[in-house]
Amino acid sequence: MGIAGWTEQATAIKDNTGYLVAELRRIGWPCWNNEYSNTVFFRRPAAALVTKYNLTNSYDDRFGGPLSHVVVMQHVRKETIDRFIRDLQSH
Repeated sequence: MGIAGWTEQATAIKDNTGYLVAELRRIGWPCWNNEYSNTVFFRRPAAALVTKYNLTNSYDDRFGGPLSHVVVMQHVRKETIDRFIRDLQSH
């Protein structure tokens, strides 16, 4: 794959992580992300969406209680993020 290939993948992951955070904020869904991380924490959605998107759940009083998070990897595309955001808005 070489350095260029790894750089391309890392850039896409970082861009898609930023896109997910921006879209969650756009719809007013509380979320948190370290700027150097591809993990995004957010207020836990309905159980059906947790199952549909295979989200990982946690709980933290400091951030409002029930949370979910995703690790944005190579297979996470903007189309998937857009579908997830639409589903959040409709539930």
